[in-house]
Amino acid sequence: MLSRNICFLSFLYFLQGLPYGLQSRFLPLYFRTHGMSLSHISFFKLLLIPWMLKALWAPFVDRYGTKKLWLAYSMFGLFLTCILGSFTDPKYTFLLGFVLFLFNFLTATQDIAVDGLAIQVLAASELASGNIAQVVGYKFGAIFSGGFITWLGELYGLQWGTIFVGLAIFYLMAYLLVVKIVPTENQDHKPPKEDSYKKSDNENDLPQEKSAGSVSKGRHWIIKHFQFVLHTQETKWTLLYVLVYKLGEQGALTLVPLFLVDQAVPASSVGFWTGLVGQTVSILGSLLGGWLVACFRITPYRGILLFSLFRIVLLAMVFISVLTWPSVDAASYSSISYGVLVGLMCTMLLGSGVITTTTFTLMMFCSQRSPSAIQASHYTTMATVEVLGKLTFSVLIGSLADMFGYSLTFLLFVMLAIVVLPVILKCPQSLIDMFER
Repeated sequence: MLSRNICFLSFLYFLQGLPYGLQSRFLPLYFRTHGMSLSHISFFKLLLIPWMLKALWAPFVDRYGTKKLWLAYSMFGLFLTCILGSFTDPKYTFLLGFVLFLFNFLTATQDIAVDGLAIQVLAASELASGNIAQVVGYKFGAIFSGGFITWLGELYGLQWGTIFVGLAIFYLMAYLLVVKIVPTENQDHKPPKEDSYKKSDNENDLPQEKSAGSVSKGRHWIIKHFQFVLHTQETKWTLLYVLVYKLGEQGALTLVPLFLVDQAVPASSVGFWTGLVGQTVSILGSLLGGWLVACFRITPYRGILLFSLFRIVLLAMVFISVLTWPSVDAASYSSISYGVLVGLMCTMLLGSGVITTTTFTLMMFCSQRSPSAIQASHYTTMATVEVLGKLTFSVLIGSLADMFGYSLTFLLFVMLAIVVLPVILKCPQSLIDMFER
């Protein structure tokens, strides 16, 4: 039976997935069907920049206030942002961009607090379950706002304001739950393990928990904070890996729906299969990844390596499908080619779910080995770099497709997936033998 911690974390991560699904699935199809270029659609991804920069204010979440306070403020801020969004017309892209930027800033702040809370409350035996809650909850949020809303909007003609009012209700519920359920002060966590890191060469070691707020002599406390975050080989390798591990896959998953729309496939059908069905398959992959780690004690490294090889094969098949897509009348499309490409994308999402869960399990394991005073910043830094790699490339995808065409762009995705393999093979031994230590 799932613990209350796992259930509550699942709900919080579900809420974090809502803005992502809205911006990565719903809005691109909406804008493309209204004539916006691929380049301009890709530039909308720049509104996700708070996710790239959240590590800069993560030390303040570690240092000031409590996780409960940060969660409550961010949830109530998201509620107010949704109310503002309900009065925003999507035709006015500047105002829409402002609302989405606020969405991302507040959700990124919420993510810092939730991740810090998860690291504190989850025991080592709950890591796999906790990361299933993280990945699956997030993907359910993305499905709801990206696939389900796209489908309902096409079917029933949902108004823009109705969508944001519905989201506001979710965030108001979350605010009330945070106030009621999350314990105050230090009741929400047990003492973390701190003996895994060797003592720093610097004699002014980073203080723990309450003493973390004291003023450090010498360098500014933020500089010292990040020095401790980055001082192990495990962390350095993990940062490099999460920066590049999703580039080819993310590019394909972003571009396939837009490619299908350009081949005269109805947006509602694309939203249903690549959004609702595709993300459901991805959730099954995340459950599979957590199950392999929790029940079979397969290390995240081995799961990552196996499914990364599988991903290269799938991306090559997607490239061939795009390259050989039949030329038909502009008002029709090949149902066979459509079925093959959707099937490949769903299979890729299954493998992607496994890789994501095993990767985040590895990240959380790495963060739990850090001193408790920097755990939220440690995990947030890795998660920020993970988003940085995906987002930076996502911004360029549309321009690449406009310049070189779909075929060459998908070939690039295959090459990027191959480049990840040497990075994986350089994994530190302590992470390879994660459960044997």
